[in-house]
Amino acid sequence: MRLALAATVATSVAALAACTGSDEPDSRPAATPSGPQAQTTELDAGPVGVADVDGQAWTVLVDEGTLRTSSDEHIPVGDAPLRLVSTPSGVWVTVIRDGTVVRVNPTTGTVDQTVRMRPAGSEPEGIAWDGRLLWVVDQAHDRVVPMTLDGKQLAAVDVDEGPRLVSTGTSGVWVTSFAGSALTRVHGDLGVTARLTGCVGPQGVAEAAGRVWVACTLSGKVVALDVRTLKQVAEIDDVPDADAVVATDDTVYAVGQSGPTVFVIDAASGTLTDTIALDEAHATSENVGAAVVGDDLVVTHPDEQKIYTLPLP
Repeated sequence: MRLALAATVATSVAALAACTGSDEPDSRPAATPSGPQAQTTELDAGPVGVADVDGQAWTVLVDEGTLRTSSDEHIPVGDAPLRLVSTPSGVWVTVIRDGTVVRVNPTTGTVDQTVRMRPAGSEPEGIAWDGRLLWVVDQAHDRVVPMTLDGKQLAAVDVDEGPRLVSTGTSGVWVTSFAGSALTRVHGDLGVTARLTGCVGPQGVAEAAGRVWVACTLSGKVVALDVRTLKQVAEIDDVPDADAVVATDDTVYAVGQSGPTVFVIDAASGTLTDTIALDEAHATSENVGAAVVGDDLVVTHPDEQKIYTLPLP
């Protein structure tokens, strides 16, 4: 997101990023006349990160510095929290301006552990859980850091410039590098990086059906790579402001900032099967978030200060 851009990001890339928030009315998607309808929750602060916590959607409110529970409890976690993930030990949240990762006890609604990332100046952004370790993106130092559930930081794996988001799958841990237009697969303690041809500003990433799917925000497309060879095998064009990506076993959901709009992709064939506009917002200067929570797709839009809950189409 904008506040999370590392100083090393090239000026040309930053200029392109600013263009995603166009003020042209024609850049807004047309509302979907039929199909599933989203329930909208309006907030007093802009949400970004969203995750399934015991079957409920919890979100991060960046400017407010809080973690919002499904019952609308706001838990202070620090200066500019971004992303969250639920684990057996609690809910972990990255706090980029503090350079920390904090753990919230979902029963008591309190922070019970704060881990300061090393070295000083680290900027924790994306976070994921693989069933054994936490994986925390440090975009200031172009790396992803594995961490145990007691907060111990293990040996970091280098990735390309300006990393943003991380997800886990059966084939490994996936990290997108926004400034480097690259994707890194981490397996064990080794990282293999692939350049993404024609994909500028990669952010959201998810694995499904033997492919890893990447949103190319500045290119307005979604690309898929074979998980073994890291060769591109599919491309979905005309996905404006593609940002968040989540997946079930057979379906990929890419969310564009404008609208926000959900693009439904069949994971096996790589074809776009549906497009659902949730609203009429312009592209955000920050980021949207998305998560599958039970039978719903939950989407956040920070500029609109809204959460959209869409029954899975």
